[in-house]
Amino acid sequence: MKPTPTQEMEQRIRMRYAFAMSSFGRTFRPERIVPEMRMLCDKWSKNTKEIPPGMDLYQVDRYFLELWKKRNEPEEEN
Repeated sequence: MKPTPTQEMEQRIRMRYAFAMSSFGRTFRPERIVPEMRMLCDKWSKNTKEIPPGMDLYQVDRYFLELWKKRNEPEEEN
């Protein structure tokens, strides 16, 4: 049975959330992940326009670290 578009989107969001959380786990260690990091990952996972760099894990981790550092800055409007 083929998944519905809604199920596919939910799966994609869960995968993006896990991807972001794994970066925070590598950067800060799992036991040091705070609720605000989970919220940032949740927000990022639902914004399908943002794509992290795909070269290597170092660049991915730097990308999420920069998002974390900038979390309290006002968002830019296009």
